[in-house]
Amino acid sequence: MTATPVTSINAASSERLDVLDGMRGLAALSVVAYHFFARWAEPQFEPTLYQHGDALATFLPIQLAGGVGVQLFFLISGFVIMMTLERATGLLDFTVRRAARLWPAMLVCATLSTLIINASGVAYVYENVARWQVTPVEYFSSIFFVPPDITASVLGIEQSDMPRWVEGVYWTLWCEVRFYALIALAFWLSPRGWFLWIWAGLQTAALALDSFSQIVGGFPAGTWALALVLQPDMLGWFTLGLVAWKWRAGGANPALITAGLAGAASLLIGPILSIAPGEFGIADSAPREAVMLVMIGVPFALFLMRSRLLRPLTWPPVLAIGLASYPLYLFHERPGMVYLHWLHEIGVHPWAAVFIAIGVVIATALALHRWVEMPGKRFILGCLLGGAKSLQARYPALRMPEHRA
Repeated sequence: MTATPVTSINAASSERLDVLDGMRGLAALSVVAYHFFARWAEPQFEPTLYQHGDALATFLPIQLAGGVGVQLFFLISGFVIMMTLERATGLLDFTVRRAARLWPAMLVCATLSTLIINASGVAYVYENVARWQVTPVEYFSSIFFVPPDITASVLGIEQSDMPRWVEGVYWTLWCEVRFYALIALAFWLSPRGWFLWIWAGLQTAALALDSFSQIVGGFPAGTWALALVLQPDMLGWFTLGLVAWKWRAGGANPALITAGLAGAASLLIGPILSIAPGEFGIADSAPREAVMLVMIGVPFALFLMRSRLLRPLTWPPVLAIGLASYPLYLFHERPGMVYLHWLHEIGVHPWAAVFIAIGVVIATALALHRWVEMPGKRFILGCLLGGAKSLQARYPALRMPEHRA
């Protein structure tokens, strides 16, 4: 048998990760498209806030783009986090690496967005938006990934209306952080070789909770904390990503199959239960969810099969956006609306303005990736990773199961 050169293996692995980064870029661009063409149009807002109108707001791919992008991010996150956990030496090592990945870009993007929004005067332009400015509670909650309404409630701060994130998409980071905490604790506490069974149990519990809430129309009293931890409406996406990584790494086994089936069922339960009893019609959400599953599942399946059909995702422009997808995701929506207003004020044609604004947020994301995200990550790792590993060496209980003595 002829041995495969190590360089070839490394090159193949690098290309697969490039494809994954390209998929991140597509996910981010999908969310950007939704926010620039549909989010601020009818039926969410009447009349539309876009100077270029709402011609694309009813176009189905645009309507689905936001949800597809978010859920694809969750799927990729489950895949990547499982890989990161298996490489982490301990709980503190994992925590520091996640903080280094998420926090620098969030801090700068939320700050830039707040400055642009609050200094723009746009609050006095969009009259049908109740409040455009960012409050201190909203800003500080956003940079620490905590829902602003929770912060306001804890601090006893009363506001005229519901506190909200600096950017609408930040709610997904709250989902991500809860998923990181849940999977890290499950992995850390699992006896060696038992993690998949424990995760399958958690996903099954989330499925049961979601099914019950769908049937009775909400979570029963006393289960809100469990729903907060298990986030049953989202956990299935993370689980399928996790299962995909474990399947590629070592093939199928009963625990993996159980977790995968429970994760898939949790994504299907809503559309299934939306079928009205005694009727053959399906509520609008059911076919939409089915289309979204196909739009997400097909490219990810091609990725798992190492299909050459996805090689365009490794082209330099697509890959560059993929690498900068996190700052692009964090910084585009409300600053983009400010840019559209400014361009309209100086007489730029509305359709030219929207593509200029998209170009500006992409260019900003590329700059933030190079000069904020990556240096910030290195800085935090340099400051904290050594101390985290020293504590793990001193207290072996903090190590992951595979690294305990």
